[in-house]
Amino acid sequence: MKKFIALVLCMLTLFAFSACSTPIYPGLPDISEDPMKGIEIYCWQEVGEWKCGGTVGTNRQKFDEEIRSLQVVTIPQMKRILEKKGLTDCFCVVLVDLSGDEVVYLDVEENITQIATLEMELGKAE
Repeated sequence: MKKFIALVLCMLTLFAFSACSTPIYPGLPDISEDPMKGIEIYCWQEVGEWKCGGTVGTNRQKFDEEIRSLQVVTIPQMKRILEKKGLTDCFCVVLVDLSGDEVVYLDVEENITQIATLEMELGKAE
């Protein structure tokens, strides 16, 4: 009986630790303070639907692995996340193509209308 109780306690401990590693807001990294350089929301089409993932802004282009490892959410889910975190005024949309082996950054000038539409759908504060 003692072995059974010890086993159950070990399993509960493991579950508790794994639950702690799950982000509260999937789709964004854990942001404890106001991001100085904003949030970058990477958006791409996947089977006719827009998907996205976010990361803290930097002054550099992200590596393919960084973009591919983002937690993927839909546009409405990301909108709710941004609203809950109070980040609707400090994000930018970056369009990428993930269909090939390499991440392709889409030209901003050629896609300005789509970027504006996605920003509006994500609740960008005016």
